[in-house]
Amino acid sequence: MAPELHDVIVVGGGPAGSTTGAFLARAGRRVLLFEREQFPRFHVGESLLPATMPILDRLGALPAVAAHGFQTKYGAAFSDQESATEHTFYFLRGQPWPNYSFQVQRGDFDALLLDHAAKQGVEVRHRAGVESVAFDADGVTVSARHDGTPLTARAKFLVDASGRDALLAATLGHRERIPNLGKVALFAHFRGAERAHGRDEGNIQIHVFADGWFWWIPLAGDLTSVGCVMHARTVREWPGSLDALYAEMIRRCERVARGLVGAERVTEIHRVANFSYANAPIVGDRFLAVGDAVAFVDPIFSTGVHIAMQSGELAARAIDEALADDRFTAARFAPYQKTLERGLRPFFRFIHKYYEPAFLETFMRPRTRFVLHAVLSVLSGGAFLRIRWSTRVALEVLFAAARINVWARRRAGRPVESRLEW
Repeated sequence: MAPELHDVIVVGGGPAGSTTGAFLARAGRRVLLFEREQFPRFHVGESLLPATMPILDRLGALPAVAAHGFQTKYGAAFSDQESATEHTFYFLRGQPWPNYSFQVQRGDFDALLLDHAAKQGVEVRHRAGVESVAFDADGVTVSARHDGTPLTARAKFLVDASGRDALLAATLGHRERIPNLGKVALFAHFRGAERAHGRDEGNIQIHVFADGWFWWIPLAGDLTSVGCVMHARTVREWPGSLDALYAEMIRRCERVARGLVGAERVTEIHRVANFSYANAPIVGDRFLAVGDAVAFVDPIFSTGVHIAMQSGELAARAIDEALADDRFTAARFAPYQKTLERGLRPFFRFIHKYYEPAFLETFMRPRTRFVLHAVLSVLSGGAFLRIRWSTRVALEVLFAAARINVWARRRAGRPVESRLEW
């Protein structure tokens, strides 16, 4: 018997896949989604950006997310151990997005989104790993294995939301690693770690020190996600266990060591490698990629979920239009690719500059409200779809000030070399 024909098959049930599928189902499209794991499952990337909130609202999932009891965050705090500088940025009011977002346990958050997609009409197959895809003039045939049983599915279009596995890049294209951003993260959850008071309790903290940087994400239920990002060679050259390396990095970062006094680690230490890359192709005849299957940006600014969901919404819109006129060529989806690449560009630029001590010092001491608003636009995720000319000018002022600071630091005999080589 020939397999049932769907409009779209989505490979992957993370935020990118569930968002794409849910938007398409809400538009009346028949969507089949394959997810190889059973949700909920543990995942890195727990801090959401304020600009993600309107996407959740348009998706119809915001009430469920808001009611779940996730930790609210109103800003982000940065500290640099070398220069003893620190600054807390609070998200602005009066923007197209709210002045807050959530710190989420990704297992719960991702399961909530996938469950919402199913409620919109997406046919979800858990524990179904895709083994191969074959395109032809009329559609795509997907071969998968569901709980050990082989199955075949057929659709007019395919969405690669397979995350870092990047199904289509691995089979049809390639992955380009971003130079000098080859990092490794070791992270775990703690109970009883230090908590800030009042509205600062949920703020994400970024602590930079000589060997890398830590994220510190307060979660609901007295849990804190603590992750250390370091250069891959640091891990390769370490003679002991990863647990011992993680403990040593905590010891070297004064702010983190102090905050974990008396805390209890309640999860194993997880390892994630090769943080920054760009995959190709992003689009093709009868397919496109979303989320981490497109690219992954160093997680300093917590962009992962936002890029996943924003690309999912953009993809669903483009696919729905293509289904309407039955035209699925790669050229049809070139605007989607262009929008995605333009949205990623500011994040990549900020991250490269962030590893320069002179820029970090300037970044944490914004001199004018004009520059501060531009920084907050990026930190909120609001610069992804459109950067206003005033924001562009303000960012250039910031970068110029950082270049002047390079000269000042060099004259004072202070370090200026990029920490990209961590």
